[in-house]
Amino acid sequence: MKKIVVYGIPAMLMLIGLVASACAPAPAAPAATTAPKQPAPAAKESWQQEWDRLLQAAQKEGQIVLYSSSGSVVTAPMTKHFSDKYGINLEWVSATTAQLEERIYRERRAGLYQGDAYFSGTSAVLFGEKVMDSLDNFLFLPEVVDKKAWWGGNLIFIDDEHTWAGLLAYPISPIFYNTNLVKPEEVRSYNNFLEPKWKQKIVLFNPRTGGGLDWVYHVSEVVMSRDYLAALAKQEPIIVNDARQQVEWVAQGKYPVALGGRGENKAEFVRLGAPVAMTTPVEGTNLTSGAAGVGIFLRPPHPNGAKLFVNWAMSKEGGALISKLIGGHSARLDVPTDFLEPAMVRQPDVKYFNTITAAHTQRKQEFAAVALQILGPLMK
Repeated sequence: MKKIVVYGIPAMLMLIGLVASACAPAPAAPAATTAPKQPAPAAKESWQQEWDRLLQAAQKEGQIVLYSSSGSVVTAPMTKHFSDKYGINLEWVSATTAQLEERIYRERRAGLYQGDAYFSGTSAVLFGEKVMDSLDNFLFLPEVVDKKAWWGGNLIFIDDEHTWAGLLAYPISPIFYNTNLVKPEEVRSYNNFLEPKWKQKIVLFNPRTGGGLDWVYHVSEVVMSRDYLAALAKQEPIIVNDARQQVEWVAQGKYPVALGGRGENKAEFVRLGAPVAMTTPVEGTNLTSGAAGVGIFLRPPHPNGAKLFVNWAMSKEGGALISKLIGGHSARLDVPTDFLEPAMVRQPDVKYFNTITAAHTQRKQEFAAVALQILGPLMK
């Protein structure tokens, strides 16, 4: 006889629970956790890829050789900027425009190609000799080739081949006066200087020089006339060869007014507290790039560096630094002007003449003989 085991109710309930749990389906496994999908890195635009490639190639070349008429106050900060930011040395060949022209001729005759880029004012002689390449082959940054970014709705090229581009477009405010000796209303117009009281009291910059000839040409051929220049010569102005001395004499009160001066020199005396001011005549004035233009030589020894430099110089970053160093309004519309003298900034209510063209540059050379004929007897 089998022994019958009787369990208590609690034990029976436990047994039933074990059986039920054994028959119940297994719980679903917890869902696997996955890391959120990261967006793929955005592909660089083609111009950015080109800039990166160009920078690496230029760094391998190591330097950029620039021919320029600018002094160390411009070249030294630009060299530091390029070295600090890009690790590339800027090597400058500095001289007057005429000296640079002669050097380039000698190099070409000897079959030498030593310069990469030209950072200076216009040279009708250089452009006529076809020693520069077309910038159309080098410019690629969107902010550079965007015509709407530039004054006048286009890049300022001097010639149809686009071998040179102006970086600045600032007004020549050629009237300088001593604020202790002259009231602003006395020098509002070029015609004011034909009044008898100004005889032998006007300082002119030598028209044999580039800057002096610029002013004489613009006054006699663009803003006023040759008859005006002849009448001004009868006032027996004092002609000086040194642009800095011209402004210094006005600042010292030796002469009350000067015509055809350089704004860069005036800024120096203003910092020293000298009583000298500039103004633009009511007849209007021309715009200039001064010594701030760029071009690339044919067969540059450092082609990547030359391309990099020109695109940088024509960018907003380069334009701001160059504008600040030279003290003139950038040809770009997006460069600030709060660091500039008011007379060096384009104003909406002033008539401006754009003479940054090959035609005007060539006419300046043609007009040199006429200017010397009119003013020559005054030169010592």
